[in-house]
Formats: sequence, structure tokens, C-alpha cells
Amino acid sequence: RPVFKEELDYFGFDRHWKYPETDAPLLWAEGIRRYILNGECVAKASEGGFYSKAKIEIYKEDLTLEPIDIEDLWNENKSIMLGLEKTSIDFIRRVYREYSEKGMAFVVAFSGGKDSLALLDLAAKALSPEQFSVVFSNTGMELSTTIQSVERAKKRWPSLKFYEAKSHLSPDESWDEFGPPGRRMRWCCSVHKSVPTILLMREITGNYNIKAVVFDGVRAEESARRAKYEEVSEGVKNINQINCHPILKWNEAELYVYLLHYNILLNDAYKTGCNRVGCTICPLSSGWKDSLTNHFYHEEIANLLHKVEEYTENAGIRPNQRKSYIEKNGWRTRMGGNFLKNGGNRLIETIENDKIKFAFSIHKQDWLDVAPILGPIVEFKDGKGSQIIGGRIYHFSIDTEKAYSVSYFPYKFMDRYLISHLRGLARKTAYCIGCKACSVQCPTGAFYIDNFGKIHIRTEKCVHCLNCINAIEKSCFVAKSLTTAEGGNMILKGMDRYKTFGLRRQFIEHFFEYKTDCFTMGQFGVKQYDSLKTWLRESNLLSAKTGKGDKSGTVTPLFEKIHHLGAGHPIVWAVIWTNLAYNSTICKWYIMNSAICEIYNKAELVFMLGDEYSNNTKDNAVTALFETFRHSPIGSVLKQGIPIQTDSKSFKINRKGWENPDPIAILYALYIWAENTGRYTFTLSQMAEARNNPDTKGVDPVSIFGLNPDNFKNILQEIAIQFDKYLRVTFVADLDNVTLTPEVSSLDVLDLIKG
Repeated sequence: RPVFKEELDYFGFDRHWKYPETDAPLLWAEGIRRYILNGECVAKASEGGFYSKAKIEIYKEDLTLEPIDIEDLWNENKSIMLGLEKTSIDFIRRVYREYSEKGMAFVVAFSGGKDSLALLDLAAKALSPEQFSVVFSNTGMELSTTIQSVERAKKRWPSLKFYEAKSHLSPDESWDEFGPPGRRMRWCCSVHKSVPTILLMREITGNYNIKAVVFDGVRAEESARRAKYEEVSEGVKNINQINCHPILKWNEAELYVYLLHYNILLNDAYKTGCNRVGCTICPLSSGWKDSLTNHFYHEEIANLLHKVEEYTENAGIRPNQRKSYIEKNGWRTRMGGNFLKNGGNRLIETIENDKIKFAFSIHKQDWLDVAPILGPIVEFKDGKGSQIIGGRIYHFSIDTEKAYSVSYFPYKFMDRYLISHLRGLARKTAYCIGCKACSVQCPTGAFYIDNFGKIHIRTEKCVHCLNCINAIEKSCFVAKSLTTAEGGNMILKGMDRYKTFGLRRQFIEHFFEYKTDCFTMGQFGVKQYDSLKTWLRESNLLSAKTGKGDKSGTVTPLFEKIHHLGAGHPIVWAVIWTNLAYNSTICKWYIMNSAICEIYNKAELVFMLGDEYSNNTKDNAVTALFETFRHSPIGSVLKQGIPIQTDSKSFKINRKGWENPDPIAILYALYIWAENTGRYTFTLSQMAEARNNPDTKGVDPVSIFGLNPDNFKNILQEIAIQFDKYLRVTFVADLDNVTLTPEVSSLDVLDLIKG
């Protein structure tokens, strides 16, 4: 990034170097903090946070800096830059041609930051002004320089149509209702950015069902998650939105060269050293940015920073440790409603006498207003009613006398999908404040939230697609943000049965070579052998105890199928991980509750396990999981938990997901899924609906291996071509049927390895 005089003055470089009064950059910074002049690191910054200034270490004294010659900079990189520019413009035009034929609206998402400035300039070159709208999503948490940047952009491109999208909730209101956002609790982007943009486009076009192509400034270089993005992503944000990333493959240096050459670096925050602008307080920002914004824009961030400080106080952090806790990102790891004034669980679910009952300690919505999502209510009188759900009549009662509660029956006819949907409905009733995130998921305009935050269902339009329940984790952003951890609603008994020992590659090598004789060889300790036996049973490589004097069990048919491959073969570990997804409590919990491309430390996973079990139990389980990732290919080869060393004694893990999965491993996981669910013919939507459902009997390959759901269809098509006797797919129009051969078993699939 370019470094300007304002940043140098703030850090006192003028006491060491000479440089002129100029608006041009004077040198470069690499990796944010390393100051580079002519390819040499001449100074370095370290530390810094909301309450502390970064420290500067000078490597070269008495330098004289000259303004960077922007024209020379461009000429030196001209061929690269013109190629990038042409490629992006061609991409924008190609996308416009393809989707304009489908009647879609076109939006350039504009934030006033560097990426969106370059994007807007490219869009203005690629398309005519009447072909797209520019939408500034004003979160209410923007720096003043960003507002200035928007106004400057309007003057720079006077022929473009600029609009402002803004949530009906102010930042004060949303932070009070949701609690501070966290790295894995980023409700803010949906509530204050993407949702207001879709609602604005409906207002502009007068079309409630409008589908929009949104050009944004996302770049792969920014994060591991974004590095996995395709240039065109359909339905990622919501069902009515297609996101296109014209500068996805640009790096930061190229971006700045473009902005400087065309003189469109319009946001002055970059001159103070900010590498990113965005919201004043953001759970993803760095200590570097926090330090600079609290100095240069102290009054603008004070209110939200105070809310972070209040949260820290409620968390019981001692007064003399609070600033350190905030600067070391303690508040950013928040993953539930603990320590929030309105946090906690508002639902008690019971199942008895063939009824499922939800008792509410607080309810924000009325059940009758929300219930038509599931199906038409055919009668309701004196607190009792009937409803058609999935072609079957269910009866329900609502009790408002002692406490608000709802019961549905007969329970015996309910499958896990209906039970999950009833739970989603209950969470909406308990928590929904009307943030409108659900409403943009509705394809027909049936789901409506009024100005008082109340849900209404236009029953004549509702097709009971259940997008409004399934599209958001826990069916409601507020529910996700405020509920306290309960282990992801899974029964976690027996999760620490490994005595902190993970499943190591050397353990599998030992077992593969000596089979059950290994347990009496004394190569490892007694507790390690006990742990290994547990792992092997859960991997289906070792049978259960026979009860006839055999204390260890016997090797299984699965062992006989794969042991010849050796303990280093990825398929071996993919098979092991698949079986652990069903039989290991801690592994299944991790698969169902961790996010792809997220980085976790041990303390975060221990917290996510909830309050039902002792800290020692949870710590042992997570330690065994971390040791498995660290000492087996499951971690770095299957990429289910890539170890990242933080210091000599600790590390974090990154669940990046298996990027190039072996087709036989995926086929094996599919057959294991079919054997557990009884479904040999299904649709991708049915499989997706069961995903992350704690009641489901099967764990699908996308969840097991952390695959990109958008690529799963392509993976299945390739497998169907290669192994057509085992898998058939039909992907035509809206059909996405997948058929497995019932006569084939998961063990039979492994015979394909020989070929």
C-alpha cells in the first residue's frame, strides 16, 4: 500500500527522515507494517490497538524521501495493468449480456473504499449509466472520510445513478438487540448491507421478485474464505442475488497502481495509514486499523467502542485487564448470548404424550402470525387449531394463561425435517425483532415485516418453500446471536473418552502392521492403547468386544479392505474421518458446528461446546481433536484442521476443507449416508436441508469434508461419469436427482481402489 505524509507525521518519522509537503505517496508498506523504499525494508511497525499506538522501529536513519512518480509507476506496470483492466471490463460486459436477457437488475455495490472505487471506475467504462445503479450501503457506522468519498464519487461520475441503502435499525438499536458482532457472529453485514440493498432494489424497480446481479469489490487476496470464491456466485447472500467479482484476482499493489494512475483514491483514511476503511468498529479489523481510527476518528468510534467496553465489563473481566482483553480480541470471539443483557435461551422444548411442546420465557412474535410458513391453518378456536403440513393434518394448541406455550401433535408422524422446521418457527417466535433478513429470502413476497417489526405471511402467496426458516442458521440471526451455547443441540455424552490422546498416523501404522497383536507390544503407554482402541472402534476398523475373553475385539471387514494401502494414503483417512463423523461424538460435533475457512483456537471450541459439561471434560475432548489434526493427515491433507503454530506451546487450526477430494472417498461417504438414512434416491436440496440438523441420521459429504456446496453438483457429475454403475445423477432445469445403487454397499465401493 502507498504511504503518505499524514501517516509518517503521526508516527514521528519527521524526526528521522526528510520529506516534502505533498499529496503524493512517499514510499510503500508491505504487509501493512513494513515500510519499503527501493525494495529495502527501512522501518517496521509492531503492536497497536484501540488504546495503544503502534511502535516504530527505524532501520535507516536520515533518509530523504521524494514523491513517487505516478506516471513512471504506471508506465513500468502498464502492460500488466491494461491487461487486468481489459479483463475486468470484458467480464462485466459478458455478465451483463448474459443476465440482462433474464430481466435482472444490475447494481454496483459501493462502499467508498479502495476496492469499490476501482470497481465503480471499471463498471463506468464497461456499461452505460442507464444499465446499472450504484448503491452505497450506509451502515450508519461509516467513517466521515467514507461519506466524503461517496460525495466525491458522485461528482466524479455525475451521470451515474447513486442510491443509498440503509437499515431501518440504527447501529445503536441493532447492537443493543444482537450484541456486539463477532468473527463468527457477523449479523451486521446482512442486517446493514446486503438486506437493505435488496429491499432498495425492490423499491426502485417496483418489482418484489426482482433478482439483482451485484458487482462487488471482493478480492481473493483478502482472506482464505474469499480465495475460494468463484467469479460468479448465485444465491450465496440470498436467493434473489447473484454476486459477481470483477476484481477477484487483482492484488493490492495492482489495485493501488490503478487508483493512483486514474486519481481516484478518494478516501482520505488511506492517507492516515488505514489499510481498510469499512465500519468504525469491526470484528474483522486489525489492531493496526483500530489504533489509527481511535486516534484520527476518536469521536466517531466512541459510542460503539463503549458498547464493546460494556460487554467486556459484563463478561467479568477485571478493570485493569479490560483494555488488554479488548486489544487481544477477546470480544471478537463472542459466539453466544453469554454476558449480554438480553442474551440467553428463551425456549424449553419437551416431548411427551405424543406431543412436542415449546414453552417461551419471552416471545417477540405471535405464533399464529408466523405458523402459516409451514402450511395453511384450517381452523383455530379457543386456543386450539389444525394445520395442514406436508399433506398431513396436525393439531396444535396455544396456551397464553400461565406462560406462552405451543404444542403440536401427533408427534409420532413427524419426521426430522418437520421437527426441525417447528424448532425454527419457535426460534422466530422467541427472538425475531424484524431485522428483515428473512424477508429477502422469500421468492414470492409472501413473507412481510411491517414497520413495527411484526411478521406477516401473505397466505395467498406463500408456497411453503421454507427459505425463510432454512436460509439462516438457527432460523433467525437474533436467535443465533443471543442463545447461549448448548453444544449445538447435540448429545455430547462420551466426547472425552480418548484421555486427550488424538488419533495419530503412527498409531494407525502400528495397528496396520500388527493388527490386534499391537495392543500387547508395549510400544505405547497403556492409556494410549486404550485411547487407540476407542478411535479404532469409532473408525469401524476394530470390532466391539466379543465378551468371550477377547478384550480388544477383532479387525473388521473395513480394515481388510483398506489396510494394504498403508497409513499414509488419503483415502484411508477419508474413510476413517467419514466413520468418525457418525461414531465419534466430538468429531461429529466439530463437523456440524465449525465453519469452513474459519480459524479456531482451543479455548473457542471449548466455549462452543456449551455449559452442560465440565471444563475438564470439554478440554480433554478438544485436546484429543487438536492432537488428531496435528498428528494425522486429517488435519493437513484432508484440511479439516490445518495446524497453525502460534507459539512454542500452542497452535490454532484452520478448517479449510478438502479442496480436491478423491471421488472414491466421496462415493464411500455417499453410501454410508444412504445406509444410515435409508435414502438411495434423493435430491441435493433434501441433502442440504438435512445439513447441520442435529436430528439427522446421516452426515453428508459436504459437511464431512467441508466441501464447497456450489461445487458439489460438479463433483457428483464427475463421479457419475467415472462410476456410472454406482451413481446416477439428473441435473436438468430444476431437477437434481441423485440415485445410488441399493445392491451396492459402502464396502463394495472400496473395491474400486484396486482399479
